[in-house]
Amino acid sequence: MRRVRLAQNAIGLPMWRLKALLWVSMLVIVLLVGKLFYVQVAQSHLLGAKARAEHLLARQLDPPRGKIYDRNGVVLASDRNLYRLYADPSAMRERGIDPEYVARKLSPIVHVPERDIVQDLSAQGQWVSIATRLTPDQKDAIARLDIYGLGLDPSPARVYPNGTLAAQVLGFTNFDGVGSYGLEGYYNSYLTGKPGEILGQRDANGNWIALGPRQVTPPEPGADLHLTLDSTIQYYAEQVLDDTVREQHATGGSIIVMDPKTGAILAMASAPTYDPNQFYKYTNASVFVNPAISGIYEPGSTFKIVTMAAGLSEGVITPYTWFNDPGYLNVYGQTIYNWDRQPHPHETMIQVLEHSANVGAAWVAQRVGKDAFYRHLQDFGFGQKTGIDLQGEEDGMLILPSNKDWAPINLLTNAYGQGIGVTPLQLITAEAAVTNGGLLMRPYVVSEITRDGKVIKKNHPVVVRRVMTPQVANTLKGMMATNAEYGEYEVSRVPGYTVGAKTGTASIATKYGYSDRWTVASFIGFSPVKDPRFIILVKIDKPQKSRWGSEVAAPAFRELAKKLYAYMGIPPDKPLVNGKPQP
Repeated sequence: MRRVRLAQNAIGLPMWRLKALLWVSMLVIVLLVGKLFYVQVAQSHLLGAKARAEHLLARQLDPPRGKIYDRNGVVLASDRNLYRLYADPSAMRERGIDPEYVARKLSPIVHVPERDIVQDLSAQGQWVSIATRLTPDQKDAIARLDIYGLGLDPSPARVYPNGTLAAQVLGFTNFDGVGSYGLEGYYNSYLTGKPGEILGQRDANGNWIALGPRQVTPPEPGADLHLTLDSTIQYYAEQVLDDTVREQHATGGSIIVMDPKTGAILAMASAPTYDPNQFYKYTNASVFVNPAISGIYEPGSTFKIVTMAAGLSEGVITPYTWFNDPGYLNVYGQTIYNWDRQPHPHETMIQVLEHSANVGAAWVAQRVGKDAFYRHLQDFGFGQKTGIDLQGEEDGMLILPSNKDWAPINLLTNAYGQGIGVTPLQLITAEAAVTNGGLLMRPYVVSEITRDGKVIKKNHPVVVRRVMTPQVANTLKGMMATNAEYGEYEVSRVPGYTVGAKTGTASIATKYGYSDRWTVASFIGFSPVKDPRFIILVKIDKPQKSRWGSEVAAPAFRELAKKLYAYMGIPPDKPLVNGKPQP
């Protein structure tokens, strides 16, 4: 039998083993090439970034926020560069610079204790922060010291150049640069820009090499807000409000000035207030809240205008409809009184406003009926936000007949502004419709938003809905003008000008019922009657010298209206006798 011999190569290995070795070698080579391709090509960006990260350190540059201007271009909020002082302790030690000497020079400039600066400069790293929020003057003083190893980084900070002016409208930015309250909060996404970046070298321990080369990507500023607010009118409103609160020893108050044709807010003042430049000094955050849009109160007799609007719209009254007002009304086991407890026989609806008669207003609401009455209140916007572009607006309080807490007595008390909660903005917005032919306008504060000088958003006047016919609005406007001429308003008449107005004195609810002492004194008025240029709401909380709107809020309206006539160039609209306007 012959033995078959397998083929062998020159080195004596079987051929199949040689082929297997060759295939294994080829596989290893393919894997190595694949890995090399993966590392050098597919992962080049990632691995390159990691490699660079071993040597570079990135620091974010905060973008400047957009500016806020009033309607005339006056800057109300802007950013300015403040500075961070840092040091490179290692570089300073190499130069033999004494930390105590540096601390002695820096401390009076940056207002940091010498011992803290010495401790920072004794650190082992190559970057330490010494002080932040330094002004340009402090920066220049540090530069004049010419101390090696010190550096300054710019850092934008929010500034409100007019201090407390319109603080609760503007809001503020916190230490993280985020808008809080008011316009800063509502328009934060527009005002916030795009961050930039500084890339600098880092040492083996990950510390910033302060004196090394840098690559800077500048930040992009935020958009600018242009307001309907007039800083001069705002100043006048705040001045009158402060004087009234101080004179009356009141706890606070609000004044709103609106263009009734558009809903544009010309001024919105509240007291007490704060300085947004130093928001961090206020321990009670309630001062940041804007009571003109979030403070809910019972409006009292100023609400009788809405009741009259409902009565006229339903056709159940005319200005000359009359009834016998005994001064009180016994109903549902309770008694409703006129504020002065006086009867008014054969009283017309015009006289109900002149006398500010609670019984007369309740009588009108009874004739309107609960379904129609509350439908009109909702049409006027009560119980819901107005939609103003400010952060923190509240809904108010409107209890409807469908609510289990509603009782029939509510219809009567709501008619004269008790048992219902409104914000000052809701009330002035609703009653501005009287001057605007019955159209309810949406109030707004920002007229347009710009970026790099180009308009990116524009707010136009918006009609929410029609709440009464032009005929009803014109009739009611005349009734308010008559009330101003012959009613409670007489104490604050402005010679030569026509005004439509209504006072309000609302008792304040407590857990034991309504207070016999504390009230909210208010006044709402527009002028001139034929072509109103402004409508003003004055609200004073807990006045002590007098509790009545006619004695507290009406004089404040008069003082502010006089200033507006002069500033806005509004000529007298009453007849002249011997060349002089008549009262």
